[in-house]
Amino acid sequence: MKHIQKVWLLSIIGMLLSYCSSAQILKADTIQIPKDDLTKVAKSLDSGKKQYKIIPRIATIRSAMVPGWGQIYNRQYWKLPILAAGFGVNVYFIIHNNEYYQLFLNKSRYVTENNLTGTSITYNGVTREMTAAQLKTGTQYYHRYRDTAILFVLVIWAANIIDANVTAHLKTFDLTDDISMKIQPAVTTPFMNSPAFGAKITLALK
Repeated sequence: MKHIQKVWLLSIIGMLLSYCSSAQILKADTIQIPKDDLTKVAKSLDSGKKQYKIIPRIATIRSAMVPGWGQIYNRQYWKLPILAAGFGVNVYFIIHNNEYYQLFLNKSRYVTENNLTGTSITYNGVTREMTAAQLKTGTQYYHRYRDTAILFVLVIWAANIIDANVTAHLKTFDLTDDISMKIQPAVTTPFMNSPAFGAKITLALK
């Protein structure tokens, strides 16, 4: 029995010694990698990934075709509700004003063709009598505001195209450290004049 206990004790001691020696070997074989090298490796891995490239010409064409498409291409989704609200409100006023413009125009033509001084007209749920002059004024009023709403739609459309183009250019503008600027003193000698002191600005693209 004592012999077996000695064997177990020696086995445990041997396992502990082998573990300690292997731990020392692993510790000795551990390689310390400098932080700069790890940074370079991380940058190289990031550069290997496929980056989303924005082309201003494509953003402009898409916005010209469908308002908001260029903003989606530029990944500026927060601008879509603004465009939708601008177009939605003005389209509503175009439809609304055009409906009453057509109503007043037809009544005005009816009065003119039949040599009447006025006629009854129903709009906004109310029927009232109007003279030929009032019908003409109403026709001009709704015609003007309908055209104004159309103009606003065109302005928003143009602003949507300009915004997509400018944003795409800003997103593709190079802001890396490869661009440097140096300001150095300089001396110029204009023709028939004494030397003048100034500064020289140099842009370097690496």
